[in-house]
Amino acid sequence: MGSRADDADFVSRNASFDVAVATATVLVVDDEPGMRHFLSKALSGKCASVDVAEDTAKASEMLDARSYDVIILDNVMPLKTGLEWLLEQRDVGLLADVIVITAYADLETAIEAIRVGASDFILKPFRSNQVLNAISKCLAKSALEKQNSALRHELIEGKDLLRHRNSLIGSSEASEEVRRKIKSAAAIDANLVIHGETGLGKQVAARMLHHASNRNSAPFASLQCYGLTADELRDRLCGSLARATEGMLRYAEGGVIYFEDVEALDSAAQNVLLEWLSTGRFQPLGGTRSFSTNIRVVCSCTENLRSAVDAGRFHSDLFYLLNVHEIRLPPLRERPSDILEIVEVFNQSLSVKMGAVPLDLSPSAKRKLMSRRWPGNVMALKNTVERALILGSFAKALGDADPEATARLAAVEQRHILGVLEACKGNRAEAARRLGVARKTIDRKCQAWDL
Repeated sequence: MGSRADDADFVSRNASFDVAVATATVLVVDDEPGMRHFLSKALSGKCASVDVAEDTAKASEMLDARSYDVIILDNVMPLKTGLEWLLEQRDVGLLADVIVITAYADLETAIEAIRVGASDFILKPFRSNQVLNAISKCLAKSALEKQNSALRHELIEGKDLLRHRNSLIGSSEASEEVRRKIKSAAAIDANLVIHGETGLGKQVAARMLHHASNRNSAPFASLQCYGLTADELRDRLCGSLARATEGMLRYAEGGVIYFEDVEALDSAAQNVLLEWLSTGRFQPLGGTRSFSTNIRVVCSCTENLRSAVDAGRFHSDLFYLLNVHEIRLPPLRERPSDILEIVEVFNQSLSVKMGAVPLDLSPSAKRKLMSRRWPGNVMALKNTVERALILGSFAKALGDADPEATARLAAVEQRHILGVLEACKGNRAEAARRLGVARKTIDRKCQAWDL
């Protein structure tokens, strides 16, 4: 186990040990009182909490009551080995990293430990620094897996990560007020609803809030609610043991989940969300144990949720759980001075992407841009700039072009989207990713084309 001098020397050389270790919750499972005492004393003060269990039955009870980041598990115990117990726990949904400790270094045991899902394998006798290093490695690996899961999810959803790292564009007083509200909401760790018309950048606002909050080192996960059934929502949130898929509630732990168009969920799907938010726990599909979560929820909607509740389309209990705090994004027609700033950003970025020359904005074009109501808001404005770059002038894109030119442009767009869909074998999510648009944009286009 190492001497007190060894342990004191390790602590003095590592006074600021891995920050992740300091936040870790650990469960020690060992039938030897001396080993339980040693590990408890060695880890207390360095980890957030350390609990001990004298056998696997007690450990199972403790796991039913709370979740742990890391389990330190002795293999040789009466009645049931640690590896036999670990295999049973993985079958019912154990998510924690497990470090197996044993005095027997045979190859067969090491192979079995890997097979049943042990994260590390430490031989007795060992020093406290070996255990701390093993915990640190487990937490680093877990953090990397969560980050990779979040990035894979972004690709599946067809989001352009760089696009959402930008702040909301516009220097009007209305835009500045939104930024102030985001900063204020970021300091309050409460669920939030962002509401506003289509095309305003509600996800951008959600990402700004995440970046400004104390959860910014944890994942930001987004989920488009449009068209999701209750079973699909449960699968995406909770994951499945049978398919070995990790749900959002696992990899977004400690961070933020953003539900886009939450009002689009049907009654059954709303109940799935309500169940999780009411209990703060979830159960992977195929598992028998539930797990607690620490996740902030941010939702967006184009319709005021209170109106949806009054109309009987949204569960009132779910409304009160989600709408602890709210931010309204004003439409472009309420902040016309932002329009030219947004146009210039798109003019520069899209011209580079399309290999075109940025266009000059004439006084007439500026007046037309600022006088329009822009029902599609920023997304409609972006489309107009893109059309202008294709047609060669803002005058043509703003309505001075002949109908045949407009029809030709629509045909070009349709051929391009259908070509990408064909290349993706009909996978709309992948097509949206390649095109750099939201999945629901592809769905709307296909519906308009009777596909």
